[in-house]
Amino acid sequence: MRRAPSPRDLVSTLMAVTECDDDQELEQFLVVHSLPLADALCTTVSRVEGLRRIAPVARPARVRELVRAAKEQQQVASAAAMQNLALATASMLSKLARWEDARVVLDARIVLGRSLLADRARRYVRIEAEGYDAVVIRRDKLIDASKALHFPDVECAVERRGLRFSWRAGVGRLLLISQTVESRHRDAVLSVVLEKPQPVVRVSAARAARERVSSWLPDVFGELSVF
Repeated sequence: MRRAPSPRDLVSTLMAVTECDDDQELEQFLVVHSLPLADALCTTVSRVEGLRRIAPVARPARVRELVRAAKEQQQVASAAAMQNLALATASMLSKLARWEDARVVLDARIVLGRSLLADRARRYVRIEAEGYDAVVIRRDKLIDASKALHFPDVECAVERRGLRFSWRAGVGRLLLISQTVESRHRDAVLSVVLEKPQPVVRVSAARAARERVSSWLPDVFGELSVF
């Protein structure tokens, strides 16, 4: 079974056939591939088929224009997807945080993973935990750490000075000290907000019974007063 040409192959072939003056070859190519070409170029079928009505000398420039516009759309869509992925991962990291004494334990796999660092426009990751000063780490520092820390038991925690990684039961340690965000990059920060869970108030069975009784007594006396 013959494999269908890839979008890149289709665009390359289109650029090749528009370089020549053979209208018949272009016509045959567009009849067969106009729909997948429109998808590859992020445009409409009518615009792709409109190449047949352009003078041969102007076709290469028009194709290059379509290719350039398609790349720009793909880049915008990719950037938006990476931004959403990073935000969703930051939310997951926040939900999985554990508060232990003088530190907040984070999932090291998420902190060092590609998803949290997917948004290239974010030069810093800012971790805000209740009771701590904000910890700000450069994205490239986290990328360097992810390349070096391949141990199966890596732990990560927010501490007073920054973000600490440890492995081999604490024998190996790495502290990434919190940094100051450059003023020109103040809008290029991915925020991870860690909210400390509120303590659960447990009510004894006896107290709960008393509260239930006290809640219906006024209603009973109110009904009796009618008589």
